[in-house]
Amino acid sequence: MYYSDGVRHRLYNGTSLNIHIYPNKATTVVERNKLLSKLLFEVNKFFELGYTPETVIKIEPIKVEKAAITKTTEQAFRDVELEKMRSPLSYDYKKELKRLVDDFLKFLTKNEKADDIKNLEQQRVEDFLNQHKATSTYYMGRRRMLSVFFAEFIRKKLITDNLSKNTPRLKTKAALHKIYPKVQLLAILQFLKVNNDDLYLCCLIAYSCMLRPHQEIRLLRRKHFNDDFSLISLSGAENKSARVRVVSIPEYLQPMVKKRLLSVHDPETNLFTLTQSTYNDYYFNLIWTRLKPEMFKQGILQKDQTIYSFRHTAAVDVYNRTKDIHIIQQLLGHSTMIVTLNYLRGLGELNSQQLKEALPVLDLS
Repeated sequence: MYYSDGVRHRLYNGTSLNIHIYPNKATTVVERNKLLSKLLFEVNKFFELGYTPETVIKIEPIKVEKAAITKTTEQAFRDVELEKMRSPLSYDYKKELKRLVDDFLKFLTKNEKADDIKNLEQQRVEDFLNQHKATSTYYMGRRRMLSVFFAEFIRKKLITDNLSKNTPRLKTKAALHKIYPKVQLLAILQFLKVNNDDLYLCCLIAYSCMLRPHQEIRLLRRKHFNDDFSLISLSGAENKSARVRVVSIPEYLQPMVKKRLLSVHDPETNLFTLTQSTYNDYYFNLIWTRLKPEMFKQGILQKDQTIYSFRHTAAVDVYNRTKDIHIIQQLLGHSTMIVTLNYLRGLGELNSQQLKEALPVLDLS
């Protein structure tokens, strides 16, 4: 505290003297006393020089504009690639992402890779994608994957436009997993029951519970089933929709699951290996491939029918009985109704004519 021209002034910190001393921010009494002594010393120095806090010109901090974020094209792609490799994506998807980055960087010139990502030209992205027009599906797959990287660059403020989304689109044909008619469904399940217990149970769960064979069914453990084996519960990290998913197990399937897991006490025991480890990603596909020739020979399997066809057959069966797309969405574990609509259209179960017939009726005569 001091008096100037008969007016009392109090100093609580060094702000008015353009010095950074703040006693009231001290966390201990000892530290506070030290800061007060230092502030008193600095104030006395000002007075000795003939200054008062009123005469000190406060210095405004100079605003320094943030330097624009820059990154080379190669580094930008590699950084996002690394982030994706560390995320909970499927092994196959990560492998495709890595292959895309390798191919794209191999396509670019040395100078383009070393240049700022902002300078990458739209035409170069188109030129790269044009090399992959062998099929429209492959082209659109690479285009979609490339778009993932550019979306991340935009989020990180490295660029402003998604160069992949600005490229031409090609119309693709839906990948078919042709459904099984009822008689054929029973015939194939009977064949699998005789030839491989694991694949039989996998396909039965795919049909009965509509779970995905390779990334959901293959990874099922004792902890995912309730005590009476009537429910399967998956966390958001354990299914594609990224939401908690609870699925009922039909009564005809419960005894089979119970037979395998009834004597199991370790919650981490896998349904198929009966150990804590799981079969590899391609386990069911490999068995299916080995058994397929015999199924063709017996006339119980047709072209475009796969393991996924069991899940699709179930979806069509429920739709034909209920006509309720919301129920299908919940059973399939789709994130949005749009995904389910596209799914049913792809299976040929929902078309423009059906939608037209479902329009509201009104008699204005």
